[in-house]
Amino acid sequence: MHPDLNKNDEKDEFFDPIPEERPDEQKNLSSPPPTRKQAWRRRVVSLVLALVLLAAGFLVGWFVRYYAIDEDVRSFLWALDVTERYYYPEGFSREKVLESVGEGATGAELLTALNENLDPYSQYYSPEEYAAYVRAGAGQSYDFGISFLIGDDSGTVALVSNNSPAFEAGIRKGMSILAYGSEEDGEKGTLTPFTTYAAFSSAASKFGNTLCLKMGYEEDGSDAALYTVTARDYQTTYCSYRDSESAFYFTGEEGTEWTEYAGEAISSLDEDTAYIRIDEFSGNVSAEFESCLKAMKERGRTDLILDLRTNGGGYLDDLQHIASHLMRDAEGASPEVQTARYKGGREEIYYAYGNDFSDYFSEDSEVYLLADENTASASECLIGVLIDYGTLSYDHIYLREAEDGSASTYGKGIMQTSFVAANGAAMKLTVAGIYWPVSDKTIHGTGVTPEDGCIAVSAPLIWGKEDKMLSAVIGAACGNVTASAAA
Repeated sequence: MHPDLNKNDEKDEFFDPIPEERPDEQKNLSSPPPTRKQAWRRRVVSLVLALVLLAAGFLVGWFVRYYAIDEDVRSFLWALDVTERYYYPEGFSREKVLESVGEGATGAELLTALNENLDPYSQYYSPEEYAAYVRAGAGQSYDFGISFLIGDDSGTVALVSNNSPAFEAGIRKGMSILAYGSEEDGEKGTLTPFTTYAAFSSAASKFGNTLCLKMGYEEDGSDAALYTVTARDYQTTYCSYRDSESAFYFTGEEGTEWTEYAGEAISSLDEDTAYIRIDEFSGNVSAEFESCLKAMKERGRTDLILDLRTNGGGYLDDLQHIASHLMRDAEGASPEVQTARYKGGREEIYYAYGNDFSDYFSEDSEVYLLADENTASASECLIGVLIDYGTLSYDHIYLREAEDGSASTYGKGIMQTSFVAANGAAMKLTVAGIYWPVSDKTIHGTGVTPEDGCIAVSAPLIWGKEDKMLSAVIGAACGNVTASAAA
């Protein structure tokens, strides 16, 4: 949701309308001379007609000049105006943008300068870029489904998109690429050893849509196997369910098939506890999460471990849906989820789309949560909902302790919205600060930390075959201090 763009807009009117003349005031050469009032009214009408003609001439000239301008410059002028009106962070001005470029700057240079004067979450999108952005937000992808950390040359896979070709082939987060090549290279045993990501990326582009990868968890390759993946269109799914007996993911062309992966059960979970992971607040995640809760209930689980690690957020609409199932002490049909405070002091409250915690949980249900330094935005808003409505306490939140000893969520308490131009270009802008629903707390710049009472666990950012953080939570939730969780 974004601010009402029409509420404070000025009307593009040059004058107020003049009432039509009455029939007995029509011009007639044989009629008596007009009264002073009639003459004044006719002069006003004449003046208005002159203004109309003047305005029409001005508009014609303006449109000719406007559309003679380079398209990128027109886009810049529109984007600059929108940014000046709605951008939330202080210190922005068009003067600063224009001063950062020289005279005669091209439209592309002006747009680059605009982006450089914005925070990391705001930017201009060309029509093509914005179409791709919207498509990605809907979970529609075309690739292999494998992601790596920027600057990491270990070959370790940081993320495998659910329902992607890589996921379907059996590749999982934490595996490392040991060698790669074409499908023919794999058959001949002539795969190229992995050295750096740049070399891999450059070579992989030559193999077309199909790659053969030698991968495994162990550095010495003792558990390595060959995986053949072919890039294709797929619907990314963002929510998964696991318990002590089985695991379920959403698969299929539409991403709606509830598919069992019995081999990925977490045997160390007790019979009362389910594990649900949310990767992102995008696509069909809200419907997927509700299906996971229904499965949890049908399978007799009343306690939940919710995993939001590396979840960078997503859409407010999904947050409103998901929060509606997780508010233990909230009252009313649609409790508050967050408050947004916009530029100029305008405030807007956003509400959940329901309130049915008791449909899935008992009064004694325990809820635990995993987060790390990449848990951000909508994920941190959900944490606020869980804390403020008594769904869990801070000591049920487990944070990753990084190598430098720090432990916190990302600390993003601001909201973005997209403004779309007539040509399909868009400005994604930070438009508001975000505050928790009951405490009115903002975590912007700090995140949730051990100082709040959270538990820090030293663990790798990318877990492999064993998940140390999850094991710690299972140990606390299930009373099994020696718990071990498979990746």
